[in-house]
Amino acid sequence: MIRLLPLIALAAVCLAQDPVAPHSAFEPPAAKAAASLAASTKASPPDLLTTGEKSDWNETAPYAEAVDLSHRLERASRFVKVLDIGTTPEGRTLIALVVSKDRAFTPEAAARANKVVIMIQSGIHAGEIEGKDTVLMLVRDMTVGKRFAGWLDHAIFVIIPVFNVDGHEYFSPYHRPSQNGPKSTGLRANAQRLNLNRDYIKADTPEMRAWLRIFNTWNPDFLFDNHVTDGSDFQYDVTWDMARNQDIAEPAGAWVRERFVPELDKRMAADGHLVAPYGALRSINGRREFFMEVFSPRYSHLYAAVENRPSLLVETHSLKAAKTRAWANYDIMRHAIDTILLDPEALRRAVREADRQMAARAGHRSAAPVYLAGRVSDKSRPLLYHALKIGPYPSEVTGATVNRYLPEPDDLETVIHDQIETTVEARMPLGYLIPAAWKEIADLLALHGVEMERTTKSVEQEFETYRFSKVAFASAPQEGHLAVNFDASPVTERIAIPAGSWWVPMKQRRARLVLSMLEPQAPDSLAHWGLVYSWFEGGGRGGAGEYLSEPIARRMMADSPELRKQFEEKLAADPQFAADRAARLQWWFQRSKYDAGDALRYPIVRVWEKTW
Repeated sequence: MIRLLPLIALAAVCLAQDPVAPHSAFEPPAAKAAASLAASTKASPPDLLTTGEKSDWNETAPYAEAVDLSHRLERASRFVKVLDIGTTPEGRTLIALVVSKDRAFTPEAAARANKVVIMIQSGIHAGEIEGKDTVLMLVRDMTVGKRFAGWLDHAIFVIIPVFNVDGHEYFSPYHRPSQNGPKSTGLRANAQRLNLNRDYIKADTPEMRAWLRIFNTWNPDFLFDNHVTDGSDFQYDVTWDMARNQDIAEPAGAWVRERFVPELDKRMAADGHLVAPYGALRSINGRREFFMEVFSPRYSHLYAAVENRPSLLVETHSLKAAKTRAWANYDIMRHAIDTILLDPEALRRAVREADRQMAARAGHRSAAPVYLAGRVSDKSRPLLYHALKIGPYPSEVTGATVNRYLPEPDDLETVIHDQIETTVEARMPLGYLIPAAWKEIADLLALHGVEMERTTKSVEQEFETYRFSKVAFASAPQEGHLAVNFDASPVTERIAIPAGSWWVPMKQRRARLVLSMLEPQAPDSLAHWGLVYSWFEGGGRGGAGEYLSEPIARRMMADSPELRKQFEEKLAADPQFAADRAARLQWWFQRSKYDAGDALRYPIVRVWEKTW
């Protein structure tokens, strides 16, 4: 039975569901004029304006507009080429624009042009969408308005205006409750409800596979990824993150720290922006201190970093007006590009030297180990952090007081923790052997652009690898996988590798990426993502019932006094083991010739000397 609500009651229900428009307690004074944004709009032909511009940033258009404007720019300038780079899960075409004065519209032509290659992507989280419009404005300003035409003397641009196209098309005013406009936006996840900015290593999605083909053929020197952040309110209109410690090879890291960040911050401040590194305040012994975040290669900017390329993660602030966000996004891109092009060869030298230095570690046991994971260091340096004051108000909903941000600056003399303490590292072998049975692993490496070759004969010798223990599967799926946690202990064992296996030499520019994927203890390794669950099942020959395994163990105990001594020492030292009858039998069975010998052994081996 359906009970009809009175009209007044129904109206009240609908009113309660109207979207709430949150806003920041503080807008930077220069945001009102947003001079650079306004100048771009004023100089544009009417048919090249975006919906964001035409609506004073209160609305954003469907993906079809981005495609149409891209083709309009292509027709307006011989320096623009629109590429179809892939198909989304729902069948939409994913596009990229190449902008080149040399008309270098292929990776091979771009390499011959000998210019810095800059890649920009927006809308990986499709509700965070101002970057879609602002990047098309930059293309317009390079090629039609000629405001930034000089960039094309030194750079080639590869631009994806919307990465998460399917998510973009799920328009709703309720997708971003913490964001101040536009009126309706798309989803954070793609149509498969996967987060593309967690997919860079495992590459489950069609969008990411298309992206990897673009990134690893065009081989850009610098990557932008445009986002809108959530979280606390503050004075800043934009924050950023970049790999700049041991999470990126040092020549590239030095370029970021010494050349790029100081100049970018200076230029943004001169235009009235308040800019900070991405992170958060934490209370430490009653004092608020600022901590950066430590990311891994599942994220865009750290994926670029393990390929030795600097990447700027742009995070405009969700509570600022959409126009403020667009202004901040437009300016941080144009100032970053200006900074790069002060000396584009310095960036190119840095990334190529990073490639060389990383590959040069291969096969040298004396070389420094390579960073794989870390945590924020206790080390710090002074920082003046521009927060906002907080005040309580009574809430009849909670029955208590609730804090809210006030339009009053809270300029905090504190410290910033922006260094990393290494927690996981590995020395780089000469290469890896992937047994022929694990073709899916080789196929994934190939998608990432990793150089490999097939072996023509079998080889059996002592190899380094790992044995897993304390294996625990996550209690719930994450990004389409049940993640696996484990301890990985290094071992050296005699192992047979069949012909037709894959040899992965580490003297290649993607050596650090290979480490991040194949070293099981790395945070985004293929092992941790659980891409081949059978690695953790162990054995393969089956076991024997207790009535059979106990006589085997009793015979071994009688025949081997040394094993008996080890067993008795284990019993004395480990009460949990001593109380577990199955574990006691398993201890003997694993040391018998009946055991397969490869239980919980990582099948991929590390090679220090190529003997075949």
